[in-house]
Amino acid sequence: MLRGAAGAIVVATGLAATALGATAIRTAKRGDSAQPKPPVKVAVDSARAPIDSAARTATSGATGSVVAAPAAATPPAVANTSAPAPTIPMGNSSLDGGISAERTDTTVTISFDMPMTRTRRAEKFEQLVRATLPNIYGRKIDSVLTSIPAGSLAKQGDLLTELPSRGLRIPVDNAWEIRVFPETRKGVEGPLVVRYHVSTVAR
Repeated sequence: MLRGAAGAIVVATGLAATALGATAIRTAKRGDSAQPKPPVKVAVDSARAPIDSAARTATSGATGSVVAAPAAATPPAVANTSAPAPTIPMGNSSLDGGISAERTDTTVTISFDMPMTRTRRAEKFEQLVRATLPNIYGRKIDSVLTSIPAGSLAKQGDLLTELPSRGLRIPVDNAWEIRVFPETRKGVEGPLVVRYHVSTVAR
C-alpha cells in the first residue's frame, strides 16, 4: 500500500508539473502576440529633399503660366542729318543750254538771262528749276523732284513778288530742305526772272 501510494503521488506530481508547464507556455505565447511591435524607423535621405523640391518647382513651372521675355527695345529712327551739298566745284561752271552756275561757300547762283529761258511765268520757272537743280545737287535731288507733283512748286507763291524774298521750298528729308530764290530784273513789260540762287536750309 505504501509503495502504491508513493507511486500515485509521483504520478500526480508529474501530471501537475506538466499542466503548469503547458499553461505557462500558452500564457507566454499570448503575451508575445498581445505586445505591440516597436515602430520601424525609416531614415529619410536628406539629399532627396532639394531634388524633390526642385522637381516640384519645375513641374509647377511647366504647368503654370508662361511669362514672355520682354521684347528688345527698338531703336528710334534716326533722321538724315547730313545736309545735301552741291556736287559742282567752287567757282563758275557751265551747264547745258548756255546756263551758268557760280558756287560760293553758302549758295549757288544759276544765271539764264537769255531770250528763251528768262521768264515771268511760274510754270516755266518750275520747269527750269527741275531741269537745272539736279546738275547742282546730283541724283538725290532728281529723285526728290520726281516725287513732287508737277505744278506744285509753282503754286507756292507769286513768282515776281513773293518768292524772291520768301523762297521756293523743296523738302529733301526730315531735317533739310532746299530753298530756291528767284532773282529779277526790269523788262520792257515788267520784271523778268533771269537768275535764281539756291541754298540748303535746316527744317
